[in-house]
Amino acid sequence: MNKDKRIKELTEEIKKHNELYYRQNNPEISDFEYDLLVRELRDLEGTPAESILNVVGNDLAPDGKNIPHKERMISLDNALDLEELASWCNKLQQDLGYLPQLCLELKIDGFGINLFYEQGALQYASTRGDGNVGEDVSENFLLIAGIPRQIPYQSGLEVRGEIYIAKDDFARLNKAREEEGEKLFANPRNAAAGSIKLKNPLEAAKRKLKAFFYSIGFAAAEPPAKSQSELLDFLAAAGFPVSDFRTVVNDTEALYAFCQKAGEERAKLNFEIDGVVVKVNDFALQKRLGFTAKSPKWAIAYKFKPEERETQLLSVEFNVGRTGAITPVAILEPVYISGSTVSRATLHNQDEIRRLDLHEHDTVRIIKSGEIIPKILAVNLMKRMPEAAPITFPENCPVCQSPIILEPDAAISYCSSSSCPAQLLRSLVHFASREAMDIGGLGVALITRLVELGWLKRFSDIYHLDYAKLAELEGLGAKSAQNLQLAIEESKTRNFDRSLFALGIKFIGSVTARNLAQHYGNSDALAEADIESLKQVPEVGDKIALSLRSFFENPQNLEEIAVLKQAGIPFVYQQKIESNALSGKSFLITGTLVNYGRKEMEELIKSHGGKILSTVSKNLDYLIVGEKAGSKLEKAQKLGSVQILDEDAFWELLEG
Repeated sequence: MNKDKRIKELTEEIKKHNELYYRQNNPEISDFEYDLLVRELRDLEGTPAESILNVVGNDLAPDGKNIPHKERMISLDNALDLEELASWCNKLQQDLGYLPQLCLELKIDGFGINLFYEQGALQYASTRGDGNVGEDVSENFLLIAGIPRQIPYQSGLEVRGEIYIAKDDFARLNKAREEEGEKLFANPRNAAAGSIKLKNPLEAAKRKLKAFFYSIGFAAAEPPAKSQSELLDFLAAAGFPVSDFRTVVNDTEALYAFCQKAGEERAKLNFEIDGVVVKVNDFALQKRLGFTAKSPKWAIAYKFKPEERETQLLSVEFNVGRTGAITPVAILEPVYISGSTVSRATLHNQDEIRRLDLHEHDTVRIIKSGEIIPKILAVNLMKRMPEAAPITFPENCPVCQSPIILEPDAAISYCSSSSCPAQLLRSLVHFASREAMDIGGLGVALITRLVELGWLKRFSDIYHLDYAKLAELEGLGAKSAQNLQLAIEESKTRNFDRSLFALGIKFIGSVTARNLAQHYGNSDALAEADIESLKQVPEVGDKIALSLRSFFENPQNLEEIAVLKQAGIPFVYQQKIESNALSGKSFLITGTLVNYGRKEMEELIKSHGGKILSTVSKNLDYLIVGEKAGSKLEKAQKLGSVQILDEDAFWELLEG
């Protein structure tokens, strides 16, 4: 191929993957595959000033609030194998005349974060952005537990690290998304990157973000350490989470041994790593060595090569989720990879099947580096059997045989029948769950039995069960049946937001359900709301509004709500009103209150006619401030129109 043509192709491909990785948090290839593209382009063109290789990745959102970094956040050059790492060490030795002490740390596969402290107090948190400017994510960052708000350094200081999601939390997050019919996150790094930028702090809090810290940027006075190892000790002593898997070495033999050990231990860690960061330990030497156009000469990232294995595709299952989403899953000949035995791999959608050109009994290459859910990278065409037929997406639901539909501008296919048995089981489990109607005793096992017996065919059947017959079921008995009856009767007292969430409307989570319930007050008003009206509700955009209209335009759904109402579920939002003392006033809470939990305080305010807002704006009347107040206090002070109250002042306001 013509060299110039290949350079152009690689440049465009790298641009595309930069956009997917940094802005959309939705990469199509692994980091290692991306690094290989970069390496090929560098070999072809060198590094001219206008090269895409000199452009730093940019995660800035078009509508975000941006904050300039006081000192640039740098990117590291990569060594893709030990030979390249040895070349870097040799170059270092040539420049200095000797090999200096090297500080070795795990390379956390997370999302870069920059904290700024002034007079020892945390002022804000921002993303890496383009290296010079980051996006303000203070509100969501303050939800991360274990981050010091005060540090023993009184001058201005930037502290830097990586936000991540633990492997077990990530697995739970993706399981919940699969049940909701939402697209799965490819890996924890992408999930962390998307979570820290969520507009809804309540949803961000559910993601259970964590962080490790490992460096500083700007320091207004004398830096708190003279070497990288001293800095890590300072950060740990100040209360920052710092990885214990680190050391200082004096020779390449110890360096290679650490890299090998890190590679062997990575599967045992509850967070993802993709390599080892190697830094000249002494800060004075770092300053002497300096930078290239993009990266420091005193540090490099040794990247692990993703572990790959070949195995055989046994079949493809098409699973039906609670919302009717059809998810193809590859069933594989079990193979051991990256610390566990893999026998299944999610194929996501029919576009992925087409991309792979997957055929029956293909030999496939799988990867599990940086991904909890294994991924099929490619098919080994040399091992494909001549008679193998291509894998095709079914036209009908594999459970109920109803037609499958692909929504416009979407990649996910859905079963068209709301009475599909697969959807029914998952929907009933959701309906009875603690976050929804909270029917104790009505779990997966019992619901499965009742569906198989034909006793449960829709939600309302729960409220017409024959408890005498239930008591006769093997393993149940009269006492269990009686307890279940009490739990079902108790569920009739749930507020409208809970019963709305329980219906399992596509894209409607518990927070959105509460916003809708408070805004409309009852199911009749919500059912009549048009698209534009719905979009006036906090957290509701086009996708959610269209989903609601589709649900309430279905006569079967309206009929089911009517039957549930007859059974005693009111579908009316009950706001306990004790007085109108705070009527017409809006409130927001920040920090930790002494006498009340935040939820309790919000309910108290609403019970006296007040309104709760989610952000500081000109529409906010009062900000109630507790201990360790966050960025909302600073915003309110700058705005000037917001009255700031502590708990005592709030009670004075309430009592008149």
